Parts: sequence; C-alpha cells; structure tokens
Amino acid sequence: GFAGALSSKATIAELTIADDAGVWLTLRDVVLDWNRAALFSGNVQVNQLTAAEIDISRMPQSEEAGLQPEAGTFNLPDLPVSIDIGRIAADHIRLGTEVLGQPVEGQFQAAMTLIDGEGSIDLLLERSNAGPEGRIALKAAYSNADQTVSIDLTAVEGAGGLVTSKLDLPGDPALELSLKGTGPFNQFAADIALSTDENLRLSGSIETVPTENGTGFSADLTGDIAPLFLPAYAEFFGSQVALQAKGVSHQDGRLDLSSLHLTAKALDLAGSLSLSANHQPQAFFLAGQIAQSDNSAVLLPLTTDLPVQINKADIVVSYDRAKGDGWTGAATVQGLDRADFRASQVILSGSGRITPGQFGATLTFDAEGLQPTDAALGAALGSFVSGNAILFRRQGDAGLSLPRLTLTGQDYSASVTGGRIAGLDESFAMTGTVAAELADLSRFGPLADLPLGGAAKTSFSGRLEPLTGAYNLILQADGQDMRMGQPMIDAVLRGAAKLTADLVRDASGTKVNSASITANSL
Repeated sequence: GFAGALSSKATIAELTIADDAGVWLTLRDVVLDWNRAALFSGNVQVNQLTAAEIDISRMPQSEEAGLQPEAGTFNLPDLPVSIDIGRIAADHIRLGTEVLGQPVEGQFQAAMTLIDGEGSIDLLLERSNAGPEGRIALKAAYSNADQTVSIDLTAVEGAGGLVTSKLDLPGDPALELSLKGTGPFNQFAADIALSTDENLRLSGSIETVPTENGTGFSADLTGDIAPLFLPAYAEFFGSQVALQAKGVSHQDGRLDLSSLHLTAKALDLAGSLSLSANHQPQAFFLAGQIAQSDNSAVLLPLTTDLPVQINKADIVVSYDRAKGDGWTGAATVQGLDRADFRASQVILSGSGRITPGQFGATLTFDAEGLQPTDAALGAALGSFVSGNAILFRRQGDAGLSLPRLTLTGQDYSASVTGGRIAGLDESFAMTGTVAAELADLSRFGPLADLPLGGAAKTSFSGRLEPLTGAYNLILQADGQDMRMGQPMIDAVLRGAAKLTADLVRDASGTKVNSASITANSL
C-alpha cells in the first residue's frame, strides 16, 4: 500500500519489519509530508512523519557486539545534508507483553533536527490505555564542534505503574524521575532527583571534568530511600543513605575509581577499584562494616528466599597488581540468623593470586554456635567447625574448583580432594571425593535416618547439598563396632568391618540403593 513516491506527500498503508523469529514491528497508515524542493539546497525538510498505529510485539533479536577496550568519542553523523523534521507522531502505540511485562498503549510526538553536526530532539511519550498515568518528556541537544550536550528528562508514573510493579515497591507508589544537565562531555554537570508520592527520596549530582589523559567523574547522591523497601529494612537504611564516588575514565579504556563511599544507618562501606583496558582488575580495596550502634540485630536487604539478619559484619579485602599478583582479605560475621540456620560467629580470612582469566585463593575459616533448624543436620554438624581450603576459578567456569578442603568439628575431621562447588542456583552443591575420620558415628544417625554407632574411617564420592541436606553418595567405611540398628547386620559389623553403600537422601526421605559388608565375623 505505497503511494505518492514522487509527490510531497507519500503514504504507506502498512509496513512490517521482521527478524529471524518473525515480524516484531508493524506500522500502519504512515504519512510523509516533506518539502522536495528543499533537497536542491541540501536540506531534508520534513513537515511531518506520522503513523496512525505502531505495534511493537517484542524486542528484536540482535547479536551482541564485543566491547572495545578504547574509550571512543561520541559524534553525531556528519551528513552532506541537513535534516529538519517538524513533527514525528504516532496516534496509537501498542507494546506487547514481551516488551515491558504487560501490554501498554500510548501516543508519541517529537521534533528533531540534525544540521552541520548539531542535533536536537524534543520528545513526549504518554500512556493512553486504562491504567496508571505514564509520561516521558525529553529535550536534548548535542554539538560535535564542542561536544556540548544538554538534557532535560522527566519521567512520571502513577501509583501501581510499570516500574513500581516490576520492582515490587511497597505500596505501589507514584514515581517521578528528573535528570537535568548541560556542558561538554568532559565538563558536564547534571542534577538527579527521584520522588515517590511527591516525596523526595534521592537527589544529587553527577559531574565530569577534563583530565590529562581522560575524563574525571564524580557522583554525590543522598536521600531517604527506606520507603522504597519493605518496612522491615528501615533499621538498615535509616532516614538517610549517601553515596559519593570519584574516578577517571582514561582514553585508552582504563578505569580508575579512586574512591567510593556508601553509608546508611547500619552500613559504612568504602573502597576503590582500577581496571585495565580489557577490564581486568589492576587494584582494589574494600573495607566496611554492617552494624547498629548498639550491635542489635539488623535485617539485611537481600533477595534470598529466607530473611537474613546479623548483629555485626566486618570486611576488608585488597589487591594491587603493581605490588604483585597477591590479594588478601578477612571477614567476620556475628549473630548470623536465618529461619533455617544460626551461627554466633563466622570468621573467614584468605589470600591468593589474581592473574588474567584466573582467580585463586587459600582460605581459613572458623564458625561457632552453629544451630541448623534441621535437627539431623545439627547433630551431624555440631556446634563448631573450622578448616581451610584451596580453590580457584577460571574465566568461563560455572562454579569453583576445590582441589583441597579440610574440616574439623566435634568428634570428626574430613578432607575433600578434586572437589567442585556449584552456584547458588544449585544450592551450592558439592561434588568430589571426601575422606573422613568419625570418632562417633551416632551423631550422623539422624541425618542418615539410621541408629548409627561405633567409629569409622570413611571415604565417599558423589553430590552433597549443604543448604538442603540432600545427598547422593557412594560410601566406603572401615569401622570398629559399627552399628546400623539392624540386629543381624550389627552382629556382622561387630569388631573390625568394611562397609560399602549407595545412599540417597532427598525430599522423599533416605534410601539405601545397595550395600555390601566384609567383616571378621563372616
């Protein structure tokens, strides 16, 4: 349905754009009203470019481009003609559910120019279908000659809108965000403000300054953001959160964040970071504390399935490649409390090496006052555990490799070789080979759902999920007076005996898939 190609008013009944997955953009009743004669003087003058309807069913598929290490310079295209579009408009815009998570309808209008390397845009997008108010207004301009940019952005959304629903903000408040600034890229200053229900929540400024080999930047933001989170987190954030940051982005792609300071009622965190042109760490430092002034428990604003609160946490970690590949760190948590686990104190210290594409660590840890709510796990684990570990991760690995891990607890010790720890999505599942000396097997009876007894030197391989207590293990045990609560089997195991078994524990219970016994009594 294309008409008027050679006239000053061209129309298209319907235009579709597709990728490999099919059509993602449809435009209907498109009208181009333009001045053909202006082309002879080097101008593209469009009176209006409108569409009765724009339908975006989803975002288009695209291939991600690799990052370039160099910090490029932004420039508007320097075209041989000037472009002046008086009005761009769409009476009806429809966004499918896949775009923003729910269907949205609205209207759009804008004007733009691009003349001799200078461009400007004046845009207004408003939501029109049933639902909360939504409006985005933007006025922006840029000049290639002096790289000056100006921006005036206001985004407003009524209570229960897209953003509040997506972020699950308490009370589904109305939102307003503004960003206003002007200046060259390397000497830019902007003010930011975020409000909910007409109450200012966060405000401050970001600035850039010219440096000898790049662009310096700084940010200073403060506000009362506690209402953006659940009321239970109010004691963590308090009435004022502050963020200050300062650094330099170098022309060759290096980044130096010379200082970062984040504070809240129960948080004080400071650090710095240096990255190479290919985004490898060159140096970092982080020191912080989470605590209330009276060391009372504070609920952490985490997204874990169960709430986590602590009395106090301290952390310090540092690395400077200019002084070598080594890093050091230490962390202490006091009063850790989850619905399924408690610990009075956890201490972790470590050191290691960082080289391109690989991270290695030697860790020492001590945990005291352990109280899992799973009584069986608690009986097996005991009230304390200490140990050390060697681990590493190469670029592209999904988890951590664990060449060595040792654990010492009440009446038991264990070592792991050839191990691997998966991520949180797999409940930190551990695989590898374990050798253990168990002076009192009865403590593991509830976990195995068997009345165990005696002592044993054991080894087993398979999979263990420490967060859930589930396992799938092949066990070998050389024991003395081992007991399983079966009179005939216990009689066989009396004295020295060797046992092999295939054990499984999952949500349905504990199963012994197979077992064999070698004993002096046989």
